[in-house]
Amino acid sequence: MSDHQQVPAADPLARFRSWRGFLLAAIALNALFVWGMWGSVADPRAAAWIKALSWLPFNVIATAMYLVFMAKLARPQEGRPGSAFYAYMCLTLIAANWLAMFIA
Repeated sequence: MSDHQQVPAADPLARFRSWRGFLLAAIALNALFVWGMWGSVADPRAAAWIKALSWLPFNVIATAMYLVFMAKLARPQEGRPGSAFYAYMCLTLIAANWLAMFIA
């Protein structure tokens, strides 16, 4: 290698650009939210308010995130085919979020 050619520096933020990693973190956060909120709707007088003020905005945000994950991970990219698994997983998680809210 000659003196004027330089080796590109490693990307220090590469680990933060993984859509699969973001998806796993979102699933963990989602599970933690549902687990934490499950017992909070035990009082029937407050259940509607808790769902309207906490669950509904969270589910809207989570649905938007899962749709982005599905768009990013299920489409074919450079050198790797798209994965229908991610599309089904994201759709399942969206349905599970809304179902958990209505059941609780």
